[in-house]
Amino acid sequence: MNLRLGAFGKQETAATVLLCTFFGGCFSVDCRTLFGQGNASWLTEIIAVIQALLLFEAAVWALRVRGGSDLSALIGDSKLKKALAVPLMLALVLAAMLPLKSFLLTMTEFVFAGSRSVAACLYLLPCLFLLTVLGAETIVRTARIFLPILILSILAALVSGIGEYRFDRIFPIPIGNPFRLMSEAGSAQLRAASPLLALLCVGEGTQDRMAMRSAGRIGTIAGGALAAAALFALAMMFPYSELREMSAPFYRMLIEVRAENPTLRLDRAVLFLWLAGAILCAAFYLYAACLLFCRTFGVRDARPVALCVSGLAVTLILVLQYDTAATSAVRGHLYRDAWALIGVPVPLILLKKRRRKTTCAAAA
Repeated sequence: MNLRLGAFGKQETAATVLLCTFFGGCFSVDCRTLFGQGNASWLTEIIAVIQALLLFEAAVWALRVRGGSDLSALIGDSKLKKALAVPLMLALVLAAMLPLKSFLLTMTEFVFAGSRSVAACLYLLPCLFLLTVLGAETIVRTARIFLPILILSILAALVSGIGEYRFDRIFPIPIGNPFRLMSEAGSAQLRAASPLLALLCVGEGTQDRMAMRSAGRIGTIAGGALAAAALFALAMMFPYSELREMSAPFYRMLIEVRAENPTLRLDRAVLFLWLAGAILCAAFYLYAACLLFCRTFGVRDARPVALCVSGLAVTLILVLQYDTAATSAVRGHLYRDAWALIGVPVPLILLKKRRRKTTCAAAA
């Protein structure tokens, strides 16, 4: 079999989960939905991460009880569970697509003004395909090397804007409407739980089940904390009435910092660093979807499937770039309701089929 999974350690795994959690929390959001009624995005991210960790702990417990090291062991030969794996693959493709869509919109509007989205998508396709084909080991080891650079760029962007932060912009009080807060946290499960779902798909490449569990915890908590800190800084930079109309709030934040400090030229450099990280995370999601498909349906070569999922992700990015009534409706459902692609199948997969009691035939 040519699944190109490889083997990697706990540090590489935790670094990859951290990157995916950060990019999911900060760049896989719809500003109109997230900032429609207030600046509670940072608190929503914390709640969503806690919910995702609870689901992950349940999956690891099921693996310990039944034996196995990844999600395919829980699916087994059950036809129903194989059917439930299809929404999980789609969820991973959507999780890979959302941050890239955000960065593509930022680049075509602010960096390469007037450029066509089709050309940019054509540049994304070979990058995603090559990284996905190279396999999980290449992706996670690259993430381990890339992580310090990314953290430095994030801290530099957040620290440089300290002079512009104002606490009075965090209005209304986030805990004022707990029902809406929990509803938004539930909708955020696609971006919070996807890193752990991808980790469960590639669990066999980790050292063992406990190493996978530890790396998932560390990466999710650290990435969620970093994303919450970035969203909190964004909430202090702009009022929610402005954020809900912005297409690229974090890039606007970098532009504001540059306007106040002309000697700082962080915006373009940081943007391309973040774009590289988003491509790396997207490749991890796509490889996890590819591996889940291969093991669920008995495909022995991951390369054709990698090309298919990469092409599907880029096609979705391109289609959703067009601002029409149909694509607007699809985007609205995608940001609000796509959590069901993970929240419904995973608990059903974790359920164990009840064994029938066998009765011995009476002796003649």
